[in-house]
Amino acid sequence: MIYIIKKKISKKLEEFKQYYSYVRFYEGDQPVVYLNVAHRTKVRTYLNLFFRIKAVYKEPIVIQFSVVRMLLLAKWFKQLDYIYFAKPFSKLNKLKTFSHHKSADFVVNYKYKKVYTTSDYQKNVLPYIMHPFNYLVTQTDFSSKKIGIILSGNFEEKIYNTTLIPDNFKLLNRWDIYQEVIQHKSVLSISGKELMEDLDSKKFSDKLVAMRWQSGAIPNQKWRYYLTAADFIFCAPGMTMPMCHNVLEAMSVGVIPILNYPHWLNPSLQDDFNCLVYQSISDIKLIVDKALSLSQELKNEMAKNVLDYYNAYYGEYLFDENKNTELIVLNENIKDLI
Repeated sequence: MIYIIKKKISKKLEEFKQYYSYVRFYEGDQPVVYLNVAHRTKVRTYLNLFFRIKAVYKEPIVIQFSVVRMLLLAKWFKQLDYIYFAKPFSKLNKLKTFSHHKSADFVVNYKYKKVYTTSDYQKNVLPYIMHPFNYLVTQTDFSSKKIGIILSGNFEEKIYNTTLIPDNFKLLNRWDIYQEVIQHKSVLSISGKELMEDLDSKKFSDKLVAMRWQSGAIPNQKWRYYLTAADFIFCAPGMTMPMCHNVLEAMSVGVIPILNYPHWLNPSLQDDFNCLVYQSISDIKLIVDKALSLSQELKNEMAKNVLDYYNAYYGEYLFDENKNTELIVLNENIKDLI
């Protein structure tokens, strides 16, 4: 864990040196959407709020200023020209306020346990996001189906071979899942470059393609196009929580998830309807065999269910249609999850 913390701090310091000149403070007088949330808020949580708010409100988004926030968010000021820090000692004309304070228009909390302990839809939960770069690119083109199952991501042992996920959520961690998956007879372990070069060869159609980022990843701007070529994506939990952005990237283009955390989506995914579910190590071989043996008719039906689900629950979030001021947001801080 110390290794991971040091690595993150070093990365943020380098980002800050590179991007701090893009940081800006709000000096206008038009109404703004104002964010003032706890210091423990993760960068991905801020970005989720930014993207969801901007899809509904056209006003500038202004964040309560602090040095910590500047350090964490400097990179995104270059990417998102509508975000600002509140200028110290200045007054703002606030159209809507997002805060933990009871007087806010939307009272933010991080009680995501309300989602993963029930199957029912919770209307006051902000939908989680794909990888942020997916919101900065144009519409994804679709490929024809050329891959049976795709598995892609960071599988660094130092990060994912821990007891955090098993101890706190009673689920297999990413490292153990990966070690089992790559034993399957259908696996092809390749790099992202190899997949891009050989996609049209048809040699992946009945295979589980496993790609470690450490071996060379598909560029972010091209990822979802190549993802659309797969019938299924094999999902594994993240580092601090089960939910990982790759499940949403897949569902956004109708790729069927195979996962062990269906209840972390809102509402829960349904086995054999819009996902396939595994739990134990012994389930993994069986679920891979099942996915690769399904008829095209069944896969087409499940893919439609997946896309319908994503569009219904993970598309635009209409804040003003949810009159209750509570807004539950998924924050990746482990203290907010358990």
